[in-house]
Amino acid sequence: MKIYKKAKELPESAKVFIYGAGIAGRAFYFYLKKLRPDIEIKGFIDTYKKGKCCGLKIYKLKDFLKRFNTDDYDLILIASMYYEVIGNSLSKNGIKNYALVKGKNPAYSVFVEERSVKTYFKRFYSLLIRLISYIIPKNRKKFVVVGEYEGNFVGNSKYFYLYLKNRGDVEAYWLTKRRDNYNYLLKQGVNIILYGKLKTFFLLLTSRYIIFDNRDWYREYEVLNLLKAEKIQLWHGVGFKYIELSLLSEEFLKKLSVKEWKILNKRYPQYNLLITTSEFYSEKVFAPAFNLPLERVKPLGYPRNDVLYKNIDEEEINTDKKIIELSVSHKKNKGKIIVFAPTFRDLNLNVDMKNVFDYERLNEFLIKNNILFIIKGHSLPNIRYFIERIDDLKNILIYENKKDVYPLLRITDLLITDYSSIYTDFLHTNKPVLFYPYDFKEYNELHRQLQFDYNKMTPGPKAKNFNKLLDWIKYFLIDNKDEFERERKDILELAFKYKDGNSSQRIFNYII
Repeated sequence: MKIYKKAKELPESAKVFIYGAGIAGRAFYFYLKKLRPDIEIKGFIDTYKKGKCCGLKIYKLKDFLKRFNTDDYDLILIASMYYEVIGNSLSKNGIKNYALVKGKNPAYSVFVEERSVKTYFKRFYSLLIRLISYIIPKNRKKFVVVGEYEGNFVGNSKYFYLYLKNRGDVEAYWLTKRRDNYNYLLKQGVNIILYGKLKTFFLLLTSRYIIFDNRDWYREYEVLNLLKAEKIQLWHGVGFKYIELSLLSEEFLKKLSVKEWKILNKRYPQYNLLITTSEFYSEKVFAPAFNLPLERVKPLGYPRNDVLYKNIDEEEINTDKKIIELSVSHKKNKGKIIVFAPTFRDLNLNVDMKNVFDYERLNEFLIKNNILFIIKGHSLPNIRYFIERIDDLKNILIYENKKDVYPLLRITDLLITDYSSIYTDFLHTNKPVLFYPYDFKEYNELHRQLQFDYNKMTPGPKAKNFNKLLDWIKYFLIDNKDEFERERKDILELAFKYKDGNSSQRIFNYII
């Protein structure tokens, strides 16, 4: 499939349709209008949506095929993570003039304002909420903590919530919008509240602090941005990739009007406090990426790293308890534990791992050497891991991808990853990290641009194929060799100011 990575690569004065009327499609529409006004966007195609997008008609593929022929347009530009399925569908229908466009930051979509009664009502509603919030007094001992992806109980938010709860001298609430999450966490003793309930709304109005560790809350809990509460962003990792505003191209930003800059700033809320892990990350990454003054960006450490130093009360909530129990038992029998934690790809959430692993051969190697290989995917995608007969491969286990893996990392002997920032956290254990960047060129060019040099920021060997991967596993766990300890310590010093397991306490003390 042909890929266009930049707007300037597109043919001059082309007539195009955008396939995908979701956030990616809207983002690409505005990006194209701003940087390539010579291109005529004739409409959208979408598998599920109908109506209009950005003021243009959305066509289902069958309707598009009936109405248009290849003389009516030059290109169909696919702006969707499901580009492989879409490309196959277009090919089956005899369409060859299509291409994938490299994903544009979802923030671009905020510029597309479709005026309607709903839009004006939303503005009135927002103004009313702001007014009410400014009038109602706030309780300085009341914290609302928001988890990732509709309230999943993991990450920095989870461990900061547990710290607050275990203190006993403040009120801590966990916010979710999913009923299944609510029911599960309520049974676990979590002080949980359900978004959308009137009781929750009044509790939010009286809370002094709202804690986040992701950016998804802005779409999922819109009312939170209207409240006069102190917003504290813990974030969810430090590594080598561009994030937030740094993902937007300078060429694009130069073309924004004053009004458009105001719209963009609404998409990136101004936090009262942003937590990082070191001065390096505060200055070089987070302050510019969030457009915050350095005095509001504090390197106090990540709460989830506290669990790598000590047991924490109720840390087992929302973990894969079966896998952890098996791992503890395996360690008692002098076995070794490997955790493989691949990250997601921006343009394809379905990462098919069977193409980069020989699982039969891996399993034989693991059994022979008394090693458990535990696969923990990123919580966002539904990764197609691969194995049709997983039960036959007894030393390869799948850790539920929406569960918290950090208590398991405490007893892990070797971490394998590709581009996930989980490796920086694992450095606190001083155990080896093995990198498996089997698709590095594609990842860097198509999925996510890297801010720092990958080889310099990753303190461990890089296995480019499966055979090398096995060789390095043998090197670390069978031969008991490790020549990368100095590299790991250097990156640990760069990435973390504190290495003591007291991050939650430090953050709390600073807030108070």
